[in-house]
Amino acid sequence: MHEAILKKINEKNLIDILQNLVRIPSVSGSEGQLAQYIKGVCVELGLETTIDQHGNVIAVFKGSKPGPRIALNSHMDTVGYGEGWTYDPTGAEIVGDKLYGRGSCDCKSSIASQIAAVKALIESEVELAGEIALTYVVEEEVQNANQKGTVKLLNDGFTADMAINGEAIDMNIGLAGGGMVEIQVKTFGKRAHGSTPHEGINAINQMIKMMNEVNQLKPGYHPLTGEGSIVLGVIEGGERSSVVPDECTLKVSRFLIPGEKGEDFYEEIQTIIDKLKTEDPHFKATAEMTYTSEPSVIDTKEKIVEHMVQAFKTLDISYAFSGTPQHCDVDYLVNKGKIPTVIFGPGKIKVGHIPDEFVELPEVITAAKVYALTLYEALKIK
Repeated sequence: MHEAILKKINEKNLIDILQNLVRIPSVSGSEGQLAQYIKGVCVELGLETTIDQHGNVIAVFKGSKPGPRIALNSHMDTVGYGEGWTYDPTGAEIVGDKLYGRGSCDCKSSIASQIAAVKALIESEVELAGEIALTYVVEEEVQNANQKGTVKLLNDGFTADMAINGEAIDMNIGLAGGGMVEIQVKTFGKRAHGSTPHEGINAINQMIKMMNEVNQLKPGYHPLTGEGSIVLGVIEGGERSSVVPDECTLKVSRFLIPGEKGEDFYEEIQTIIDKLKTEDPHFKATAEMTYTSEPSVIDTKEKIVEHMVQAFKTLDISYAFSGTPQHCDVDYLVNKGKIPTVIFGPGKIKVGHIPDEFVELPEVITAAKVYALTLYEALKIK
């Protein structure tokens, strides 16, 4: 049966779909045209397809017998284009074995590969027990959990027995995803004329003390996601150089590894503030946790992991367990939805948001095969 399924992976059709996906702009908040295109492709395959009230595409294939539900999840939106491109960000130009364009890696190649996998299963006429739910969501890239399409999907009651989150992960089997927390720190001083700075308290100088302490903190480490990070990302303060500033704002983020919580970093920041207050009676500062998301991790014994391992073995290609330090929707699928989820998709994590984003087409084709055989392993009639 494996060979019959793999023979139905239509490589040209797969690449055509990927090019069409990349050629349709879909920066966060503007996914409507892409959603309509994906809906059309899924309807043509005979899938029960809707675009929900949030703009998410939900397409369902039902097997001939009852069984588990497996969700294929990825996001339609991309970050903005930025400067420095050599290729047209929406050109989907193929050079050698690479396809260039915004979203080619993150995450339109995963969407194309997943659709090609389901198409192959349908055309091979294999009998399956259960159902496949393709969920392509809006606004994954925004830094507000309440806006994210996957969160809205879960809030509406979506559930599954297992899932694959289509994200670039260097073609590994992703068991873990990182989280992120942002803390906004404000230091307060006393305004004074620049010619008499001793009459005031410089809030920027106070923030420098704060930043020096934050830079001493050590990020965590996890064997799947690697080392976390702490980033002093935004600093704002002052009106003009002739005025001693009375307020300064810092936004600092910590990328969390499995086992860490945003609240823990907030407490670390608060401890620094308390320490500096003790050392300097004029030191005044506040801290607010403005964003938090959770890391996630699943066990190799989960059925979805075992099914994907079997797919790799059937294809006779090596595999490795890994994770991603970046935050993605696996957080919500695992932690909120309680759905055992692996991260898997074509592409290199590091090229996702940069100019000349690309994906290697041989990986896209291999990913479609892995998806197809994983779905078969999960839903085949015993």
